[in-house]
Amino acid sequence: MATTPEHALEPVAGAAPAPGSLWRLSGATLLDALIAVVMIFIGSGAIALALGVLRGADVDMGPPGPGLGGLPAILVPLSVLATLGAGVALWWLHRRRMPAAPRPWTPGFLATVVLAALVVQALAFGYYHVIALFGLKVTGSNLDPVLSAFNAAPWLTGLMVVLAAPIGEELLFRRVCLHRFAQAGRPLLGLALSSTLFALLHEPLPGERDLLVWLLMLLPYAVIGGVLGQLYLRTGRIEAPILGHVIINVLGVATLFFGSR
Repeated sequence: MATTPEHALEPVAGAAPAPGSLWRLSGATLLDALIAVVMIFIGSGAIALALGVLRGADVDMGPPGPGLGGLPAILVPLSVLATLGAGVALWWLHRRRMPAAPRPWTPGFLATVVLAALVVQALAFGYYHVIALFGLKVTGSNLDPVLSAFNAAPWLTGLMVVLAAPIGEELLFRRVCLHRFAQAGRPLLGLALSSTLFALLHEPLPGERDLLVWLLMLLPYAVIGGVLGQLYLRTGRIEAPILGHVIINVLGVATLFFGSR
């Protein structure tokens, strides 16, 4: 049965993935994750090296950022370029094997995206306040570096956080990871996996925090990833989760900026 654009990301009724397809999906996703990690690591390392060389040549790169080993705070927004590069590269690699069939963009879809982003960010704000009432400090591990980056280069940091990060992350987690599972008839599994990986990108390790605090920090990112994934599944358009992600980050940046004043 032919798949129409309106149902391109929904499993065909009665169809089941071929035996062993789950292993292939898992293997392909793991390989993509490794490629993305390597690209982000190499890209961020190259940027850090370039900044270190410039600083060694007495070029003023701005004040150092916390937790960056003396490197300037602008390393934080510039490192987002590595994530953007990984997302674009993996999308380019798989675009023919995983073609998209987006549904028509309608005012209803646009309203749904905006409303979903506003609601999920409001829930995140409420979640952090409720957790704080129990005496748990659940601030993100990247909060201080991001604040220092905003102080050092506000326009560059805002551009990277509000635009570059959503594009790179949505290409990685929704257009590549989630799309692969949805195309194979396993959208819920893809939604769970892509949301978990999305959360781990933002809070990869507990660090000095308790395990419970780390898990509590992962939860809102996983929920946001799930909402963005649903937007992609329902529209078939990567523009939908990108726009939702942009709105969420704009609200987050505004709260961070005005809250630090």
